[in-house]
Amino acid sequence: MSTKPVFYFTRMLPAYRIPILERLNERLDGRLVVCHGQPPQGNPVLMKDIESTFQRETLTNYWYKDTTVHLQFYRKVFKKHGPPSVVLAEESPRSVMLPGLLRRARKVGAGRVLWGIFYSVHRPFSAKHPLQRYRIAMANRVEACACYAKQSRTYLQPHVAPEKLFVAQNTMDTNTLFALRNTLEAEGKAAVRLRLGIPADHDVFVFVAQLVARKGTRELIEIFESYQRTKPATLIVIGGGPERENMETLVAKKQLQHVQFLGAISDLHASAPYIFAADIMLQPGYVGLVVNHAFALGVPVVTQEAPGNLPFHGPEVESIEHGSNGMIVARNNMEAMQAALKQVTHNQEVFSQAATTYAETKLTMDNQVDGLIAAIAHAEQTKKS
Repeated sequence: MSTKPVFYFTRMLPAYRIPILERLNERLDGRLVVCHGQPPQGNPVLMKDIESTFQRETLTNYWYKDTTVHLQFYRKVFKKHGPPSVVLAEESPRSVMLPGLLRRARKVGAGRVLWGIFYSVHRPFSAKHPLQRYRIAMANRVEACACYAKQSRTYLQPHVAPEKLFVAQNTMDTNTLFALRNTLEAEGKAAVRLRLGIPADHDVFVFVAQLVARKGTRELIEIFESYQRTKPATLIVIGGGPERENMETLVAKKQLQHVQFLGAISDLHASAPYIFAADIMLQPGYVGLVVNHAFALGVPVVTQEAPGNLPFHGPEVESIEHGSNGMIVARNNMEAMQAALKQVTHNQEVFSQAATTYAETKLTMDNQVDGLIAAIAHAEQTKKS
C-alpha cells in the first residue's frame, strides 16, 4: 500500500460527514487530508468546528450567485503535502476548478476519484443536457467514481466503463444512532413519550428538515390536519428555515392542536428521543439523508412520489422499500396518503423492524467506507502516468 497522502477536496465540510471521514482515515492508515472551505454567509449547511483525527486544510471559497458557481484554489495543498497517491474530489458541476484539479492530479501521478450523485435532482436525466454531458465527461476522465447510491451508478452505466463505477452508499453517523436507539429501546417508547409530554393515546409523526417549500412544509400541515380529523395525533417538527412562520400561521388558522415546533436540532443525542418516539417520519417533500436518520432509529418513512419525471428526491430515497420499511405514495393524493399513514401506524412494529434491519445491514458507515476504499484502491492501481 502507498504511504503517500490521499487528498479529499470538497466545497464545504458538513458535520454529518466528519464521522465517515474519520473511519475512512482509519482505513487509509492516517493518510487522509481533507481540504475544504466555508459556506457562503447565510447558507444553512451544518458547519461545526469539530475536532478530527484526519488532517485538514482550510481553503478559501469564492462564490457567485450564492452557491451557483464555486471557485477554490488547491495548489498550496500539493506544495505542502507533496504528490498524493489519490485525489478524491467532490463531484459537482458548480466547482469550476475541478477540471484543473484533475489535470494537476494526473500531472503528479495521482489516481483520481469523483465522489457524488452524478446527476441533478432538479431536471429529468438526459445525457444530452449540457451539464449532464459535462458530468459524464468528468466521470470518464477519472479512474473511479464513488456513487452515492445504486441509482447514480445506473444513470452512469451506459456512458462510463462499468469497472470504474463503485457504490459508496451515502449515510451518516449510524453507529451513534444505533447506540442511541438501543438506549431508548431499553427505556421504552411509552416512557420516552411520557417524558417528552406526548399523549400516550396519540399516533405520532415527526418531520425533520430545513423549513423550505421544497420539503413539503404546507403539505405536511394539510396532511396532519386530515389525519387528526379521524384519530388523535401529535406532529413534531424539527428544523428551522424561512417557512416556519408560514407553517405556524397555518397551524393557528386551522386551530390545530398538538403541533410542536422544536427548531433546528443538529445534535443527534438531542433529536433522537423525539424521532424514536414517533410512529412515522412524515416527509411530504424532498427526502435525502433523513431516511437514514429515521431508519437507524427504527422509524419508517412515508413520503410522496417525485413530481412528473424529475428525480426530485435525493438518491437516499431508494432505501425506502414501499410496503416494507415505509411508503411512497402518489403525489397530491390525500386519500392515498391517509391510507398509507393508517397502514403504517396499524402495523408500526413490523415497519419499524424492517427499517431497523435495513439500516443495520445497508446503511452502516462501514458499508459506505468500503465503497470509497474500493474506488480509491482501483484508482491507485490504474492511475495514468
